[in-house]
Amino acid sequence: VSTQSTGTTNNLSMESGKQKLLSNLLKRDDSIIGIIVAEKDSATPVLTCYNPSCPESLDRHRPFIASTITLLRNSNKLGLGETKRVCAIYEDKNVVNIFFKQWIIIIIGSANSSLGGMLSLEGEICNCVSDLPILADD
Repeated sequence: VSTQSTGTTNNLSMESGKQKLLSNLLKRDDSIIGIIVAEKDSATPVLTCYNPSCPESLDRHRPFIASTITLLRNSNKLGLGETKRVCAIYEDKNVVNIFFKQWIIIIIGSANSSLGGMLSLEGEICNCVSDLPILADD
């Protein structure tokens, strides 16, 4: 399992605990292959955790996250209220996007992953990221 944190030195110990939690979530369910937590406004990944079967394109997070933000903005235009979650089923992957406060949480699963199982991680991940500081603009 590969993890990455992009926090400042002051936040590294807090974020290392959060990285460990994400890593443990991946280890708990072999069908979950990646978790990305990013800022909604900037598409900046703050926490990432993925296993080797995660698609290489997700290693270049920004385009993938930016497409998720576009999805959020467009789905909010439907007039059905604020979008909270979006599930996408691809030929070989399932993706759950969770919009929580200023964060986008992206859970990537293999084709045989359960969307219900992926959605059941929402509470743990939201609790994990609820106190993350917002990144300052450079």
